[in-house]
Amino acid sequence: MKTTNTLKILFLAVILSSCGSTKEVNTKLSGPQVTSSAKELVRITDDAVAEFQPSLSPDGKKLLYVIRDDANVSNAKWSLRLKNDVMLPGFTPLIGQKTSAPSWINDQGDFMFTYHASSPIIATSNIKRLGITYVGQNAYGDYDNDAMISPNGEKIVLTTSLQGNRSICLVNRNGSSFTVLSEGINPKWHPTEQKLLYSKLSGDYFQLFELDLDTYQSTQITTGESHYSSGAYSPNGNHITFIANKDGKYGHLFIMKRNGRSVTQLTSGDSNETQPFWGTDGYIYFASTAGAKRAEVKKSKKRSDILSTLLYGKRSTSGLEQELGAYSYPYSDIWRVKPLIVD
Repeated sequence: MKTTNTLKILFLAVILSSCGSTKEVNTKLSGPQVTSSAKELVRITDDAVAEFQPSLSPDGKKLLYVIRDDANVSNAKWSLRLKNDVMLPGFTPLIGQKTSAPSWINDQGDFMFTYHASSPIIATSNIKRLGITYVGQNAYGDYDNDAMISPNGEKIVLTTSLQGNRSICLVNRNGSSFTVLSEGINPKWHPTEQKLLYSKLSGDYFQLFELDLDTYQSTQITTGESHYSSGAYSPNGNHITFIANKDGKYGHLFIMKRNGRSVTQLTSGDSNETQPFWGTDGYIYFASTAGAKRAEVKKSKKRSDILSTLLYGKRSTSGLEQELGAYSYPYSDIWRVKPLIVD
């Protein structure tokens, strides 16, 4: 069974970027539409390739992000780029193909990412002395991804596929003491290191949960007939930013208090936002399909349907599908915005 699931997963990157017809539709926008609860919207990247998952360095100066170059095939489409100054033009290519999901380790230039080897595995490198070091000797599951180091630098949280389910796991910095915490995706550390924010399927929809690492009790934060995903804490840990499709069509950027109250929408309109990162500079960095250089492409069959059929033989909403779907938009750029927070 594990071999079969692994083979299915290896086809995901191909399916995400190559399925369907190529009939273009006009969805070009000048930029994401922001509500009165946000200000200082700024475009950070403006290239023909699709750009995803911004990660701002702890000192608020440098930006790591992922690109998908559809001139390549399969996992070779993915690579990492660096902006040494987040507000200046230009970028530095880092590790080439088969790399995604970057996150910073420290201000000395160390970072963590997913390396798509025979099985996706968590690795580390440095922006000044490139080279790959694996966190563990082998992959922990069928699809290790989305790793993030704890604020004190001692623990790593990641997701992987175990027996067909996406699970949130903890390992030590040296890769030892692998511990499964819960089913779920998109784990993020609270600044105090005592809690984790993540998404998990609850009924028919993904919802946000918070896990207390002292008691191992999990609390559901959001409810309703919408998908809530890609949650991230504010620098002081009092608020959360996330993506929700409350209109049933587009995924937009929201913020709320950590207890789930005072939900405020930041973006709207005919665009999809994804993978927000709340930087130490107070801005929320995110990817958006608005303003892309080329029109989005209408697919002959929904990617979610194809992925579900491939993984499970039927239509279904899976954790892996939700996790990788954030990278599936034909075109996207990275933006940042300042939320207006009312306590």
